[in-house]
Amino acid sequence: MDYEFTPGYVGIKIKTTASIAKSISIIRKYNPVSMAEIKTAIESNEYVLTCRYTSHPGIRKIKKCYDELVKAGNEVEIYEHDRLAPYELLSNLIASHRQTDREVLAQVDAEVAAEGGDEE
Repeated sequence: MDYEFTPGYVGIKIKTTASIAKSISIIRKYNPVSMAEIKTAIESNEYVLTCRYTSHPGIRKIKKCYDELVKAGNEVEIYEHDRLAPYELLSNLIASHRQTDREVLAQVDAEVAAEGGDEE
C-alpha cells in the first residue's frame, strides 16, 4: 500500500499491534486491499488507511477504523499532512464537515426562497 501522502490527506498507521491477523481483518473492512499489502504496511510502519482532508465519508471511515483498531489492543497513530496529529482532529473534522453541510443547505434554501420558491 504505497500511498503517496501529500498535503490534504489524513491517515493512520499502526505503531504496535496486539494481533496482526485481527488488525488485518479490521482494516480490510475499510480498505479492500490484499491481506499481504496490509501486513506489509503494518510491518513497515506505512499508512494502512488514508483519505482526503475534505472527504467527510473518508474521515468517518478513518475514525471508525481507528476506534476498532484501538479497541482490539493496537497502538494507532493519526497523521495530518504527514505529521502526527491528536485523535480530536478526527472529531473536529467531522464536526466541521457537518457545519459546512448545514451552511450550504441554508444558503441553497435562502437562494431558492429569493427566487420565488417552488413554482410548478
